[in-house]
Amino acid sequence: MPDTSTNSTGNLATAGSLNCKANELCPNVFVEWDKQHKEQLRIETVLNSSYDYYDIKGITFLIDDKAFAYKPVGPTQQKNINRLIPRRSSNSFIIPSTFLYELKKAQSVELSIETDRGNIKRSVYSPSQQSMLYHNFIKLIATLPSQQSKS
Repeated sequence: MPDTSTNSTGNLATAGSLNCKANELCPNVFVEWDKQHKEQLRIETVLNSSYDYYDIKGITFLIDDKAFAYKPVGPTQQKNINRLIPRRSSNSFIIPSTFLYELKKAQSVELSIETDRGNIKRSVYSPSQQSMLYHNFIKLIATLPSQQSKS
């Protein structure tokens, strides 16, 4: 199986993979402050597959058994990249920055990606295993004003 850990995207500073097993499709998730609305996060979910395109219909973060579901801002983008990663499917989501306050105190975080081929559920954080995506969220949390959640 080809190594899909390298990216040709300009968001490398905020790119993060999830905790995946060797034989699993491992989504890459890019997170950054939304350029138009600074109080929101833009999350791009990318699925690289040797065989299939995916229609990404939604994402749900499960934080300590509490669900935070989001719909995409538009249709899934599908591209043929190269021979090693022939099929790339991606979609973007806008998430309120208050989400980071929930994440900050979490004991367990999972991400479920809803696709036309079923849900892809992977761990973002557990006390014993922290994904690269979790570390990128921590960097964003560090930039938040120190206040309590507005929920």
